[in-house]
Formats: sequence, C-alpha cells, structure tokens
Amino acid sequence: RGRSSRVNQIRRENPALQTNLGLRFHRIDNDQLIAYTKATGNGSNVLLVIVNLDFRYKQAGSVAIPTNEFGLDPAQPYEVHDLLTDARYQWYGSRNYIELSPSHLPAHIFKIR
Repeated sequence: RGRSSRVNQIRRENPALQTNLGLRFHRIDNDQLIAYTKATGNGSNVLLVIVNLDFRYKQAGSVAIPTNEFGLDPAQPYEVHDLLTDARYQWYGSRNYIELSPSHLPAHIFKIR
C-alpha cells in the first residue's frame, strides 16, 4: 500500500509522468528488466523508470542512457535521484549498472539531474 501511494504522489509531482508524449524505451542487457524515460517537451522534467519484470528473483543489468539527448556531458558525473527511496547515485557515461529485487526494491523511478 505504501509503494502505490508513493508512486501516485510521484506521478502528481512530475509532469513527465502525466503524458505519454515523451516516452522512450532504452536498451538494457537483461530481458527481465525494462527501462524507459518520460520527459516533458522542454526537457525540464526527465524521469528514468526501471522495473524488474521477474516477481521471484533479483535481476541485474546495464542500462544505456542517451546522455547527449538529456544535455549531460558523458565525461562528467551526473546525479540520479530515486524518487521511491530518496537515494541518490552518481552515474558516469551512458551505461550504468542496475540491480532490482522483487521483495526489496522492484523498481527505480530516477529523476535525472
């Protein structure tokens, strides 16, 4: 119950999640994970959503992010903020490692900064 109310709050607070116009799927090297971004037209709100499709087992992989399309310098670190857990991570370049567990953390909703 807590996760679904948090997801609804995140949806209300982020204009990118209120439309499908900025929807784009991204390559991830594990078919049990799905990754997509949603962005507002002006790029002011960009969210990366990654979900574990396997309800039984932990899954891991590397997700490919088009850093240049998001105005990120691939040679510089950038922050992704998980809106579900409030954790912040420093990422580098266009490929980054993800690990999701269905019992502990089945998804990430990252705000890219």
